[in-house]
Amino acid sequence: MSGAETEIDKTVIDKLDEPLMHMIRNCADHGIEMPEVRESVGKPRRGLIHLSAEHVAGNVVIHVRDDGAGLNRERILQHALEKGLISPDAGLTDREVYSLIFLPGFSTAAQVTNVSGRGVGMDVVKKTIEDLRGSVEVSSTLGQGTQIDIVLPLTLAIIDGLLVSIGSQAFVLPLSVVEECVELRRSVQEKSTTGGNLANVRGTLIPYIRLREVFKVPGQAPEIEQIVISRVKGQKIGLVVDTVVGEHKTVIKSLGRAYRDSVEFSGATIMGDGSIAIIIDVTRLV
Repeated sequence: MSGAETEIDKTVIDKLDEPLMHMIRNCADHGIEMPEVRESVGKPRRGLIHLSAEHVAGNVVIHVRDDGAGLNRERILQHALEKGLISPDAGLTDREVYSLIFLPGFSTAAQVTNVSGRGVGMDVVKKTIEDLRGSVEVSSTLGQGTQIDIVLPLTLAIIDGLLVSIGSQAFVLPLSVVEECVELRRSVQEKSTTGGNLANVRGTLIPYIRLREVFKVPGQAPEIEQIVISRVKGQKIGLVVDTVVGEHKTVIKSLGRAYRDSVEFSGATIMGDGSIAIIIDVTRLV
């Protein structure tokens, strides 16, 4: 291990914990050969897995490297062909071939073991990194080993947010997904054929959810609520709150263990008066 002095926000480290462990287990399970196999090809009986981190041009770069068998390019291609993921005449570069391992359910391993985990794929690893506005790439040499490079921006811990409140609890919505805020008057409220809530905003019907109900916030909602119209995965969705306070430059802090299983929250921030506002991960919420 090297680069232990490299600083990165704790929020990022908390989110990288499981992906990094999965990659290291993959190296041990699928990359490093058995001692007798290594010895037969002139390698030390004990395999090497190296984890390092460094600052490069405003980013944090994390490397996970092993000196194992390396990725079998032809096996990956054959597996992708059998699954119909690529066409027979696809002329893929090495980088493009190795990136296939990040597709959901993609694995060339003959069997699943308890070392690298059951039901956990490299697609989950990639999604977690991309959720952190990072990127991941794989390079490999057959017979010599594999290296995974993760690049993350240093400025990750600060986002532009929209501060809202429900009862006495403050929340932050990432401004990047917010399109507009309007009053949710009774005159614009409608029901879908399946009983879902719809808001008629200038002739467009937008489905909405009440965050007070989702988060089980006690108390009575105001007579006129506010609806924050957000765009998630190409679709508009309304998030109903009591009050829209305004834009807020948000420094992300990690949540405690009590919120570890709450995937709809991505962190928290400390307000000027010392109170806590919870940051909502809108993509996972809806």
